[in-house]
Amino acid sequence: MNINCKAVAVIVTGTIGVISLKKNWVGAIEYCKCYGMHLAVVDTAAKQKLIEQAIVGSSIYNKSWTSVWIGANDRAKEGEFVWQPTGQKVKYSNWRIKMPDNYLGNENCVHIFYSPGFRFKWNDWPCTSKTNVACEKAKPC
Repeated sequence: MNINCKAVAVIVTGTIGVISLKKNWVGAIEYCKCYGMHLAVVDTAAKQKLIEQAIVGSSIYNKSWTSVWIGANDRAKEGEFVWQPTGQKVKYSNWRIKMPDNYLGNENCVHIFYSPGFRFKWNDWPCTSKTNVACEKAKPC
C-alpha cells in the first residue's frame, strides 16, 4: 500500500501517539509505520489509562464522540482476538457491555471510543470504517 505520510498532529504521551487523521484499520497500520510505530497494543489497565490520557490531551478529543483504532482484531478467526503487531492473543480487555457482537457479521477490528455513558470502552467495528488512530512506539529488539 502506497501511503502519503503527510504531517498531521501526533500527540505522544509516553509511548502512545494519537494521529488526528481518519483512516480505515489497514490504513491505520500503514500510517503508524510512517512514524516508526504500530497500532497500539492495550494489554494492561495502565496502558488503557495512558491511551485515555493521550486522547484527552489531543485535538481529537470531543466529549460527545471520540474514537481511535487499536491493534486488536479477529480477522483470522471470528471471536479470537489477537494483537496485530504481535499476533498475541488479547488477554486484557475493556469491552463495552454486550461486546464484541460482530454486528451484521462484519465487525473484526477494535476501536476505543468515548461517548457519554461509555467512557473509553472497546467495541468491534467494521475494519473499513474510518476513525482516528492510536499508535505505539515499537519496542527495540
